[in-house]
Amino acid sequence: MSVRQDEQGLERHAIGLPAVTAQSAALIAPAAGSVAGLAFIVSYSGAATPLAFLIGLLVCVCIALVIGEYARRLPSAGSFYTYLTRTFGPKTGFVTGVALFGAYLLLFPFQLDFFGNFVSSLLATSGVHIAWWVFSAALIILSTTLGVLGIKPSLRTGLIGLGFEMLILTIFSLVIIFKGGAAGNTVQAFNPGASLKGSGGLLTAVVYTIFAFVGFESATTLGDEAREPRRTIPRAVMLTTLVVGIFYVIVSYAVTIGYGVSTKRVSALATAGTPFNTLADRFGDGALSVFVNLAVISSFTALNIVTVVAVSRIFWKMGRDRLLPSAFSRLNARQSPYIACLFSGTLALVASILFGAIYGALTFASWLSYFATLFFIAAYLLISVGLIRFMWRDYRSEFSWARHAVLPLISIVAMIWVLWGNIHPYPPAPLRWFIYATVGVLVISTLIAQWLARTRPDAMQRAGRLLGDVETEREDALAGSGEADG
Repeated sequence: MSVRQDEQGLERHAIGLPAVTAQSAALIAPAAGSVAGLAFIVSYSGAATPLAFLIGLLVCVCIALVIGEYARRLPSAGSFYTYLTRTFGPKTGFVTGVALFGAYLLLFPFQLDFFGNFVSSLLATSGVHIAWWVFSAALIILSTTLGVLGIKPSLRTGLIGLGFEMLILTIFSLVIIFKGGAAGNTVQAFNPGASLKGSGGLLTAVVYTIFAFVGFESATTLGDEAREPRRTIPRAVMLTTLVVGIFYVIVSYAVTIGYGVSTKRVSALATAGTPFNTLADRFGDGALSVFVNLAVISSFTALNIVTVVAVSRIFWKMGRDRLLPSAFSRLNARQSPYIACLFSGTLALVASILFGAIYGALTFASWLSYFATLFFIAAYLLISVGLIRFMWRDYRSEFSWARHAVLPLISIVAMIWVLWGNIHPYPPAPLRWFIYATVGVLVISTLIAQWLARTRPDAMQRAGRLLGDVETEREDALAGSGEADG
């Protein structure tokens, strides 16, 4: 079981801006995010999908600037939990931990259902028909098995693979753009009026684009390893956001013009099972299509492996601290939390196959991405509100009205604007139900925090810290760092 490098006595402050940015960007899995996101976004934003990604980029830039202000003063591995606990206290930290861990749990079946549907649809174009759940089961079995056996080499390979995937999709996009797509390059892709469902549809699409960015803030978890962390971490968060955001805009633009911006062609894109393969065959050759397929499969595989490791390590820590049954704290001969891994994998497998069979794999995956993003938006709102309080209370002499008042207010307004676009008018069911469910989870976790603060304050702080560590664990897993801490 790996731990933070500084806990092992290894060299601190050993990596610079390029390494921090590369690892943070890789954790987003932009190849998987672009392929998965477009499948849902186009049905709302239509030909304006590149605009939706551009808006998502601008929103995340504001959040990145807010996070950077925290990182300059609290360059620790605790990330959001540390920031919000220092600002509002351990109860808010606990609620944030619950929200973040819940969001990452939702990523499990999302990854499996989308992956299974993608591979099944891909093979169906060649006349091979295999049920999607077979591939979903194969992926989680692989990830869980590697988690039990020890996966350091696999995850380092995955980090290299994620860079390869971005390269392949960038080449794929530039080929389409240089060839002019279906009917030439056009600014119509950035016209709000090109949305299939009006302004409300565009704002709903922005929620999905923010989901595609999830992980851009993960550079903050490397505060102990980065050189000059008070400068490196804020820069890495911003650079990650810009690099990945520009990548998303380019890819979404290429795919949109590749199909065409007319209503008929956009509808065809929204219902396409494997749009990237269709375009790779149309504008490239057989080799390009093969590379695109390998990029998507590799991206989702690496992402699922990282998620299994991260979630199982949280379960293991909670078992060790007696917040879950002690069986979760058991390690095998390879120092792997095998029971926690098996539980995580089984939970993901049952949820993905059961609900995917009932509602459809792709439909269920789209619901989960929307639901998970609402939790992240809540965390981003708290961070933005918190910066004003944090700086005014603890760093009054450094307080800047532009950076510490206007900037977070812009971020807050952007988050509220996106949420309002998804509340009024109400989105179709079941998306509207997830809004209520998000509020319900936050309210219930707040009540639990109040109760634990009175009865078991130490347990509340431990639970919040552990749940809030999920992104740190994913970052460690992707780096493949360390061995057991025993």
